[in-house]
Amino acid sequence: MCTTGVQMADTRYLKQRRQGWYFAMKVPADLIDKMGRSDIVKSLRTRDLTQAQRDRWPQVVSWNTQFEVLRGTRTWTPAEIEEKAQGEYQDTLKMLAEYNESGDNVDIFAELEAEKLEGGNLSDLDHALVSARIAGAAGRRAAMDGRTFALPAAFGRNGIDMETLQPVTAKRRKTGEAFADAARRYIEEIQRDASAKLTEQTRGQYEAVYRLFDQWAGMPSLDEVDRKQAAEFLDKIATFDPHWGRSPHTKQRTFSEIIRDFGNHKIGLSNRTINRYATALSMVWQWAKRRGLLTRENPWEDQYRKIGEKRKTQKLPYTIDELKVLLATQPEVRPEQQSHPNTLAWLCHISAYSGMRLNEMCDRKVADIKQEDGIWYFDITNAKSEAGDRKVPIHSRLIAAGLLEFIRHHQSEWLFPALKPGGPDGKRSWYISKRFTEHRRALKITRPDERTGKDRVDFHSFRRSAIKVLERARLPQTEAAQVVGHDREGITFGTYNPEGLDIQALQQVVEAIRYQGIERELGVAA
Repeated sequence: MCTTGVQMADTRYLKQRRQGWYFAMKVPADLIDKMGRSDIVKSLRTRDLTQAQRDRWPQVVSWNTQFEVLRGTRTWTPAEIEEKAQGEYQDTLKMLAEYNESGDNVDIFAELEAEKLEGGNLSDLDHALVSARIAGAAGRRAAMDGRTFALPAAFGRNGIDMETLQPVTAKRRKTGEAFADAARRYIEEIQRDASAKLTEQTRGQYEAVYRLFDQWAGMPSLDEVDRKQAAEFLDKIATFDPHWGRSPHTKQRTFSEIIRDFGNHKIGLSNRTINRYATALSMVWQWAKRRGLLTRENPWEDQYRKIGEKRKTQKLPYTIDELKVLLATQPEVRPEQQSHPNTLAWLCHISAYSGMRLNEMCDRKVADIKQEDGIWYFDITNAKSEAGDRKVPIHSRLIAAGLLEFIRHHQSEWLFPALKPGGPDGKRSWYISKRFTEHRRALKITRPDERTGKDRVDFHSFRRSAIKVLERARLPQTEAAQVVGHDREGITFGTYNPEGLDIQALQQVVEAIRYQGIERELGVAA
């Protein structure tokens, strides 16, 4: 019996409309909402099936990697990788030209980069960046020899696994929990608990270290990381510029870019900082161990480096002469517009005559200025500790200076409406704190420690000055503590008198803040 076999054309990911061929792909169900569509259809601009069959695979790679980006399992798309690699190529050409390296040195540079490729432990992005640097060296050498150089069509990995239809990578991840996933879940868990959550600044530091390690180690699983690899990573980051993380663009830099821009620093990171990074990484492994996600030891244990005894720079209160200079500027009561200079003047005076912390003042709203039994006071709530929540009567000098009139005049929600949130944690004191430091230094009020070089006075030296005055006035420590927000010593006070002093007694404590030698009363500025 004779049969005739007909071979069907391979039209996977292809759709024909009229005479043209289109790329067609279903959007994964979990990404339909994010994508806003369920199908991807894109013209391949050809009527030839053979050409369409060739052109579909780059589309498959591109869309699969974009899906990974949306899911958070991949950082860069192939297009983004190629863009960065093109920039790296140009930077390499420029660098080699500026340093006017000899041909031998250019060859050595290329060989060192090639060794990185042979190691096979590079992420897709790092693979492309290394390839770009090798091409840059080849281009520079060609120019030195008077030859033309053909720029590669692409620097990234362009291959595709025909079984998985995923981009080919140099190293396939072993089974087990991916480090990046574990780090993300660890952060999410601790941030759910208000009592344990990290500040935004600390969270940013942890995530930066996690991102660096994940890139450097080639996106490993937890079980892939051993003690040798952990030690090598710490050795590598030990060469970083101590200020490497301060740039707002750090999050956009790869590990290779950070090494290029901030590595091999003559000072490097302190052992204290390196230990902090090791601790952050160790916490992820500890978290994973509690959940049964590890089959081997925590590679970060006992990786801590020896640190010397840190000399603590004790902060000091201001002297009377310094207070005279800092309080010389009279705050305006009815300013034409709210400004940082006038806000700073008020903050200096309030802190000097109350002992309040900078954040406490900056976070106050007009509604927090209250009256009880004829006494005006600051109602401080939501402090870091229970002792921080308190009533602080407004000093008579501040009332004489026009503070209450200032509040009535600007008619805003915030006590100091000129302040704007800033910094990693969005603190309203962020910018004004920096402005005060500049102001204080301009007035030449500095007292550097002879051994550490650190300044021994800062904004909270106003608070220290107020506490010093209360101590010298021989007020009981438990009474002064209720005004400045310290814990009261002893079990009896906190247990049997949780309410503390009444408003009249608190006012007497505040009024005891008087600075001998500053005789003039605060004037009222119109």
